[in-house]
Amino acid sequence: MTLSRRDFVSSLAAATALTPSIARAAGKPTLTIGNVPSTLFAPFYVAIARGYVEQAGFTPSVQRIGSGEEAMALLAGGQLDVVLGGISAATFNAVQRGLNTKILSSAAYQPEKGHPSALLVREDLYAGGLTSPKDLKGKTIAFLGGKGATGAYYVALILRPHGLKLTDVEVRGLAGADQGAALARRAVDAVFAAAPFSTSFEEQHLARDIAAPPPGISCTASFIGPTLLKDPAAARKVREAFARGARDLQGDAFYEARNLDVFRTYTGLPTATLKTIPRYDYDPDLRVDTKTLADMQKVFGELGVLAYSTPLNVNELVARL
Repeated sequence: MTLSRRDFVSSLAAATALTPSIARAAGKPTLTIGNVPSTLFAPFYVAIARGYVEQAGFTPSVQRIGSGEEAMALLAGGQLDVVLGGISAATFNAVQRGLNTKILSSAAYQPEKGHPSALLVREDLYAGGLTSPKDLKGKTIAFLGGKGATGAYYVALILRPHGLKLTDVEVRGLAGADQGAALARRAVDAVFAAAPFSTSFEEQHLARDIAAPPPGISCTASFIGPTLLKDPAAARKVREAFARGARDLQGDAFYEARNLDVFRTYTGLPTATLKTIPRYDYDPDLRVDTKTLADMQKVFGELGVLAYSTPLNVNELVARL
């Protein structure tokens, strides 16, 4: 399986343009969901496609979003009701500034088996002996976003056991669709990528997987803004609808044909690709990983990307419904 940038952009356009195939019930408010298409958010796609969100009292409308900063601003301003995305420095800064946004639930957890998200070293460097994160000091690592992004935290976690910090490497912000070309040109030394890019780079002999984030942590989430925060009963129903989607994906159920059809619709990825990529884990209740939140805040503080110095109580980031 290989995935070119053109193929990815085409599939993303298809996913962005989709309209959920759920009948609009008279009198039901629209729940506008901002989303970066990825199997990280598989439970939410299932909840939408199977009508769980509609049963919670809403007609879902899915829209593509850009950066975390942009999404948080749209969410706080009520232009989006829910955002599916990575937890980043923008999340912490938004709450500290008093913006009306909170984490509703977790999304994907790094799995106990497999590496859907991985740190990969360029093939020629790997062949030359660069096979461990301890050898990355001074090297250039690309990942989506900058030092305040979710990927920055994952890379920091991978480097930590080897006595390195993110400040010991050169960071370059590149989306997965652009990382392959950078590897081919030898413009970067390593990338942190999620499936299907992580597996595609190995199949194209562009890079080799040398490490992955530790299993059992979650750095992605669903976020809500003022629309749901002022109506806790409705927010609880939405969260339970999403959790129903997560319960449909436990174990090998992820690879059931009916689920792969949903993922294909919402990510634009071909079924053949979805069958082969490693799956994430999903907590059946979409429990928020507050321990990891606390560590993320520490790392982002050390990187100087937080707009404050006194740490937040991480419970302030989570909606209490």
